[in-house]
Amino acid sequence: MTNEDTQATWEYHDATKHSHLSVRTNAHWLDWSNHPNPFKIYPKLEPIRLDPVVARNEVPALAVVAETGASLEIDNSPDLKSLSQLLYFSAGVVKKVDYASATQYFRAASCTGALYEIELYIVCGTLPGLSAGVYQFGPGDFSLRRLREGDFRGVLLRATANNPAVARAPATIICTGTYWRNAWKYQARAYRHFGWDNGTILANMLAIAASLRLPAQVTCGFVDRQINQLLDLDTEREVAFSMIPLGSSSDPPPPPPEDVRRLNLETVPVSESETHYPEMSLMHEASSLQNVDEVVAWREGMPIARTSPSPNQVISLSPLPDDEISNEGIESVILRRGSTRQFARVPLTLEQLSTMLDRSMRGIPADFLDPLGSQLNSVYLIVNAVDGIEPGSYVYHRGDKELERLKQGEFRGVAAHRGLDQQLPGDASVAVFLLAEIKPILERFGNRGYRAVQLEAGIICGKLYLAAYAQRLGATGLTFYDDEVIEFFSPHAAGKSAIFLMALGKSVKRK
Repeated sequence: MTNEDTQATWEYHDATKHSHLSVRTNAHWLDWSNHPNPFKIYPKLEPIRLDPVVARNEVPALAVVAETGASLEIDNSPDLKSLSQLLYFSAGVVKKVDYASATQYFRAASCTGALYEIELYIVCGTLPGLSAGVYQFGPGDFSLRRLREGDFRGVLLRATANNPAVARAPATIICTGTYWRNAWKYQARAYRHFGWDNGTILANMLAIAASLRLPAQVTCGFVDRQINQLLDLDTEREVAFSMIPLGSSSDPPPPPPEDVRRLNLETVPVSESETHYPEMSLMHEASSLQNVDEVVAWREGMPIARTSPSPNQVISLSPLPDDEISNEGIESVILRRGSTRQFARVPLTLEQLSTMLDRSMRGIPADFLDPLGSQLNSVYLIVNAVDGIEPGSYVYHRGDKELERLKQGEFRGVAAHRGLDQQLPGDASVAVFLLAEIKPILERFGNRGYRAVQLEAGIICGKLYLAAYAQRLGATGLTFYDDEVIEFFSPHAAGKSAIFLMALGKSVKRK
């Protein structure tokens, strides 16, 4: 099974689609007695406690959400203080609620089912306050645990075929996905969630990195086996998914060691028993890169063509200028962010919607988006209530900052039904659907393009979360009936696949 054999993606994608029939005939139930542990625990490794007083720069959230990284080609290295800030506001525990039977831990970034299957690791040279090594981030006790001592950045450089961002980075954060922790609820569809949940974390991380003036790049091109081995992962349960080289320095990493030995570190089981969903591991294996030649080819693909506006009615958007945006800092917005559980049926202003779309989609610094500003996902909307825009369905043209109307009409019921018969997208002011034409993406990237398109969708929606809450609005991510979404937006969306759904509007405050 190779990355070029893209039939694997179609088999996985089609097998994990939701339909009205599949949802209602699925006998799956949640065994709360076997609920996964929310944290990865190494019982025999001593924690390196991080400072619980996390720094806050309070750079305006809407400014750093819009940052593309183009202005950050500077020499700047993280220290332990800034690294702690990045980890806390990306994946740290920001709130906990005690129930009769358990404690629920809420993290800085949204996650499907609040199951938090994405783990973070750090590979760094010597930083101020932290010696060179490979570390795992423990959000539960806000600490690091050292897995390997020494500078292993050369392993990353080799695995990424000398990626320039990795070569310059004093530290790199690696994100992994733990199959069972999310599949406990979502079964085989959980592999899609790796991209979504990793993406919301990266949206926060990119924003915090921008506030610290640290160069950062989303990197998905690497030899999987080498990264999994470096992190000592049990790949039947946990696999590397993405990495973020941070900072820039003129000091190159040392050559990699001849052999990266297996550590066999003891970890606490995720839960008492696990169910294996072979569709997930097969999809991951099929999208894994085996050698540096495949990594080089990953970075050399042509960008996806942009959609051209049609003669349909077009509405020009009006994002707020920089001097009129909210000055609330990114850290405050992250701490206040949640997932809206009820929307008020009241309109947004045209400026509010325009600002969310504009700031969240200016471009993502990623090794699979070249040139900067390329985007794999197309943006479709059901507008329920926005001042100055007739209710209906629309497609967003980023380059022209315009909405093209596809159908006029009241579609709250359509939005609710397509959103897996949940009322949230029907009550929201706007339901945003990310759709992608998977066929050319697979032709460009192979199966690994499926990882990229899910990850990009998660980053965009993570940015939409932040842009909404920065304007004192609400947002929530949702799942959907795949083919019915495409059917509704067709013929314009013919040939595309549904990737993500985001509801935006004004939250109803809970009592």
